[in-house]
Amino acid sequence: MKKNEYKKFWKKRSKNYEKLQWAIKSGYLHEFLKAGSFDATDIVLDIGTGTGIVAHLVSGIVDSVTGIDISGDMLSHAFDHRIDNERFLIGDARSLDFKKNTFSKVTARMVFHHILDSTQEAMNECLRVLKRSGKMIFSEGVPPTQHVKDFYTEMFKLKEERLTFMDEDLLCLMSNAGFVNIRKIIYRMPRVSVKNWLDNSGLNETNKATILKMHRELDERGKRDYNMTLTKDDCLIDMKFVILVGQKP
Repeated sequence: MKKNEYKKFWKKRSKNYEKLQWAIKSGYLHEFLKAGSFDATDIVLDIGTGTGIVAHLVSGIVDSVTGIDISGDMLSHAFDHRIDNERFLIGDARSLDFKKNTFSKVTARMVFHHILDSTQEAMNECLRVLKRSGKMIFSEGVPPTQHVKDFYTEMFKLKEERLTFMDEDLLCLMSNAGFVNIRKIIYRMPRVSVKNWLDNSGLNETNKATILKMHRELDERGKRDYNMTLTKDDCLIDMKFVILVGQKP
């Protein structure tokens, strides 16, 4: 995707991002917050902060939080609710404009699948800016099983350019960067509306209809893997998220 196309993509997505069921689901946010064990002394960097959902979540607990994102349109929404110990900056995870050993915690929720190249370098940067014994809280959505990985990948091609991760891929990213004591938590979000996701993702009507049809026509094993329920005009699925917590040696 060219730079101007990327900017248009995020401008369109920013308008309805906080209407996405998965993005604002309290259960997922609670699990992410609990995994981080945040406290009042923490200085936090939130990678791919977007509209600031995670930054706003932790800012009431920690000393300060800095959110970075490549999209100014997404960040404009984060600024709408900014409080004194939050700051938001344009930035790229692959080349962080911070000195090493700056932060006690780094968070990255649902952003690494957008880092199509130099993905490992982005994770290495997260380790670099952490203080010794600092922690990274890292989360991505993944296919519920290996069986539906190809479906997941092909379906997402109609929505955006992105990487498909499985659990082991995420673990490798962290371990290859040098993180230790990596802990894995699985969060399953029940009965997520595919229609809600499609309607608030900036897609054209043709691609929305095709993606919904792909879900409806998924084989029976795949439907079981997603714990899928079909309704007249929607499709409800259980989404799987991996949350990893790793420590800098």
